[in-house]
Amino acid sequence: MISLYFKTIRLLFFSVCIILIHSIPKSVSAQGIQFKAGSFEQILAQAKSQNKAVFVEIYLNGCPHCEALAPVLTEKKVGDFYNSAFVSLKAEANSALAKSLQDKQKLYFPEFPLFFFFDASGKLLHQATPSDKPTRPEFIEEVLRHGTNALNPAVRTSSYPARFAQGERTPDFLINYGKYTKATRDTARLMEISNELARLFVQPADLESQVGFYILGRIIPDFQNPMAQYFFTHLDTYRSRYGVREIQQAGEGILFQTLYGHRTNDLTSKEVIDMRKAMESLGVPAAVVAMRTILKEIETLLREKNTAQATARFDAYQSASTLGLPDYAYLVRFFNEKAPDSSYAESLVRWVNRALTQVKPGQPARAEVAELYREQSEAYLRLGKKAEGKKAAETALALAKATKEALPSYEKQVAKFR
Repeated sequence: MISLYFKTIRLLFFSVCIILIHSIPKSVSAQGIQFKAGSFEQILAQAKSQNKAVFVEIYLNGCPHCEALAPVLTEKKVGDFYNSAFVSLKAEANSALAKSLQDKQKLYFPEFPLFFFFDASGKLLHQATPSDKPTRPEFIEEVLRHGTNALNPAVRTSSYPARFAQGERTPDFLINYGKYTKATRDTARLMEISNELARLFVQPADLESQVGFYILGRIIPDFQNPMAQYFFTHLDTYRSRYGVREIQQAGEGILFQTLYGHRTNDLTSKEVIDMRKAMESLGVPAAVVAMRTILKEIETLLREKNTAQATARFDAYQSASTLGLPDYAYLVRFFNEKAPDSSYAESLVRWVNRALTQVKPGQPARAEVAELYREQSEAYLRLGKKAEGKKAAETALALAKATKEALPSYEKQVAKFR
C-alpha cells in the first residue's frame, strides 16, 4: 500500500514537471540572437533566401570582453533586432570555421570580440568592435548601434574609403577606419591613416593620453611613425601611466608590424638595428631580441651588399647563442642564396663545422645534417676548394638517401664537381 502511494506521488511529480517545462516561455538564449549552425556559404544561402544580411561574431575563448558580451547577445531586445535583419553565425577565433572565413574573405582578427556584417553575396558591409559598457542597458544599445550602422550605407565601414577620399579626418573616424583596414588587411591604407593620426596627435598631452596610447597599441603599424618615435623615447612616462606589461606589448606590436609588414622588403639595416635596440629598451632580454631580429638584420645587410657586416653579425650571434641544427641549416642556406659575393664562404665553413659538433657518434642520420654538408660544399666550391667541396657534397647525398630526403638538390651539388 505504502509502495503504491509513493509510486502515485512520483508519477504526479513527473507529470507536474512536464507540464511546467512546456508552460515555461522559451529560454533567454532563445530570445536573443539566433546563431545558426553551418558553413559561411550555407549562412549566405539562408540570408539570400530570406532577403537578409549576415552577421558574424568572432570571439576568443578566455577573452574577458567576449565573456562580458555573451549575455548581452541573449537579450530579447537584441534578438528582436538582429533576428529580423540578419542571419547570424558565430565562431571561435581558432576554429576551422573562423580560419576558413579569414582565408576566403581575406580578414585579420586584431582584437576580440569582433563583429562582421556581410550582404548575401558575401561582400563585407561593416566591421565593428563592441566596447564594454558599465550597465546592461548601455551595452545593449552598443550592440544595437553596430547592427544599425551596418544597415546604413552612409555610416557603415565600407563607406570609409569614400569618406577618407573626401577629406574626413576626425580622430574617431581615423581610429575606426584604421581598425577596419587592419581587419581587412589593407596595409597600404593603414599607413596613410597612421600618418594622418600623427598629424593630429602632436602635443605630449595628446600623445600620452588614453586615446593616444590606444592608437599606439591598436593602430600604428610602423616604427618610423612620429607617434611611435615619441613613444619609444618616452617609455618611462608611458610605463608610469599604463604599466610595464602594457607598454611592452604595445611596443612589440609596432616593431613586429614594421619588421614583417608593409615595408618589410624596403627596410634598411640601420632601421633593423634601431628596432633591435628599441625592443631591448622595452625590457625584452637581448638574447631573445637577437633571435627575433637576426634574420631580418642579415637580410637587409645582404640586400645592401654589405656582406662583411652581415658575416660579422652572424658570427657574433652564433658565438653568443645556442643554435639548433635547423637554425644553422636555414641560415647558412640563406647566405648561399642571398650573398652578393663569396667573402662569407670561409666563415660559413666554420659555422657548419661548429653546428656539426652537435651530432654525436651513433646518432641516426638527420635531414638537417645533410643540408649542412650540402651548403658547406657550396661554400667550398666558391672558395675554389674542390676536393673538400666534393667530399662534403657526397656526404650530403649519402645522408639525404639515408633520411629519404628529396635527392635532386643533392645530386645537383655532387654534379658540380665532375
